[in-house]
Amino acid sequence: MLIDLLDAELAFRDFLMPGSNLPVRQAPLDGSAWLVRFPPGWARAEHRHYLAGEEFVLLEGELCVSGITYRAGHHGWLPAGTLRHSGAAPGGALAFTSFDGDDTWVRSELDEPDGPALRTPLETVVIPAGGLPLTPHSALLDTPVHLDRPAEMITVPTWTWERSTLIPEGRVLIRWAA
Repeated sequence: MLIDLLDAELAFRDFLMPGSNLPVRQAPLDGSAWLVRFPPGWARAEHRHYLAGEEFVLLEGELCVSGITYRAGHHGWLPAGTLRHSGAAPGGALAFTSFDGDDTWVRSELDEPDGPALRTPLETVVIPAGGLPLTPHSALLDTPVHLDRPAEMITVPTWTWERSTLIPEGRVLIRWAA
């Protein structure tokens, strides 16, 4: 099933993220993948981290995480253990997000990530032959390939999502199950 992430008719529900001032609206896509709408003025100031790595694609608006601003079209990867000392979506935002394990939010002042945090502009980054690895479970490709098992795919910049074994033409973020 092909889902237009910018115009999805999904069952959104309110969810108050731990430590945040306003609830977000979230809708499940499949497995650990969610579409999350941050309302204008959303903020979270706690010093904490997740026990799992978080991957996200900002589809609309701006989202600031620990002093780094992600804009529409940016891919973010925050490995497990990455300290979050602030978060905000002043004008609101829409994001695709997924965790690669236990998404428990734990109090911490330590910054001991499992690897480097990344911010990648999906529409303009140069993709080397064979693709650009973005996380341990995802890569950005621009060549159609037939996969041996189904994967989640997000097309860039039309922002559609599907699970398939055939990568379509153009830039595509491919995500395999963790």
